Amino acid sequence: MKMSKLGFKIFVIIIIVSIGGLLLTSVFINYRFNFYFKDYLQTIRVNKAKNLQVLLEESYSKQNDWSEAYNIIGNFASLNDFRVILKGTDGDIITFNTPNMYGRINQNTMGKMNNQSRSTLSSINSKDYGTIVLKNNDKKIGELLWQRSKLGEIFSQTEDIFMSKINRSIFFAALITALVVIGVTYYFSKYLTNSLNKMNRVAREVANGNLKHDINIKGHDEVAELGASFNQMIKKLKYLEKIRNESASDLAHELRTPLSNIKNYIEAIEDGIIDWNSQTALEIEEEIERLIKLINRLNELNEAEAKILSIDREKFNLKETIKSIVKNFNVSAQKKNLHFQINYNVKPSIYGDKNAVKQILNNIISNAVKYSLENKQIVIDVDNHKNNCVIAISNMGPKIKNKDIPYLFERFYRTDKSRENKDGGLGIGLTITRNLVEAHGGKIEVKSDDKLTSFIVYLPYRK
Repeated sequence: MKMSKLGFKIFVIIIIVSIGGLLLTSVFINYRFNFYFKDYLQTIRVNKAKNLQVLLEESYSKQNDWSEAYNIIGNFASLNDFRVILKGTDGDIITFNTPNMYGRINQNTMGKMNNQSRSTLSSINSKDYGTIVLKNNDKKIGELLWQRSKLGEIFSQTEDIFMSKINRSIFFAALITALVVIGVTYYFSKYLTNSLNKMNRVAREVANGNLKHDINIKGHDEVAELGASFNQMIKKLKYLEKIRNESASDLAHELRTPLSNIKNYIEAIEDGIIDWNSQTALEIEEEIERLIKLINRLNELNEAEAKILSIDREKFNLKETIKSIVKNFNVSAQKKNLHFQINYNVKPSIYGDKNAVKQILNNIISNAVKYSLENKQIVIDVDNHKNNCVIAISNMGPKIKNKDIPYLFERFYRTDKSRENKDGGLGIGLTITRNLVEAHGGKIEVKSDDKLTSFIVYLPYRK
């Protein structure tokens, strides 16, 4: 399967970053290892030079001359790939461990100084050598020069082989790591982009109006969660599409019924079937009122949506507002023998659009009265939660099904069509309520069980 453009970009970026990091790490490790290894070898040479110092000083103390120095340095040279030069107090070179002072040590040629050797050694650079003063009874008896030259001069053949193996190991480790990174990156890129490609294909189908698709992405990561959210969105779109289709039919029915009745009245009057009188006029007026009510409710919805951009905030007394609204519902509540209980646990004032808040509370309390069982209470709790004023309106009535709760605030959605038609509802009251709450920067929640249904409104305390 061909890799997508996004997958290829991810693959290339991760490879560049990973390989670049590996190269930098390998170079750094190689450099630092060479540095520390050189330092380690220099430390060994310092210790060897000090050991040779002790041997030479002890020999001079016993012999009172440098007669044994030739043998001591010879034995030392046979065991160590190391350059040393012994000088007397007058600065003359007494003995040395090789005549080849400027190359790698291939053999140890020991001997007393001859003229040619003196000429060669006289040209040495003292900066390449460390100096140890030899003493006997705190009196200077000579100087020991030991080599501390460049890394290439310090490494022996064995050390060269060791460093070569280390460098090869670093190279192969970096190579293997790079191959693993390439493989893992390729798999990850394919996994990530395959999932995104699936969602992209389904999104195009959804955009074309085809909602008969879903996405199956295995795993528990963010990509799988995105796929699950996408499926949930499609499910909701399907449900909303069904609701809109039904709502269009319902709205047409709501408009058609009063218009048809008015038309029938007019035709009956024209045909002489019924007479024009006050009763006929009243019946026609009732049908016209139904149309006006329908249009007004649709207009309220548009105004509520417009409030999102033009919310008019002011400080007002929420406690008095709630009392005023409850008072307006006393008559309809008394018909069902309902009682209101208000629990107010916050400061009385709130900052918001007074008319919008009144409409929010009117819509919710109206539904509470409409759907509450007789001889029950409607409880209004006003409290604080963080930076929000929380208004919870609860009534005892029919349970709202869990499958209906996510769609309660969609326009024209009705959980009980027969009841809504009977009461003249259009299924847009809660849509208006949600829009007005969100215009304040708040939110609204619904909780319902077999005993109690609660609408909970969160309104922020802010200007």
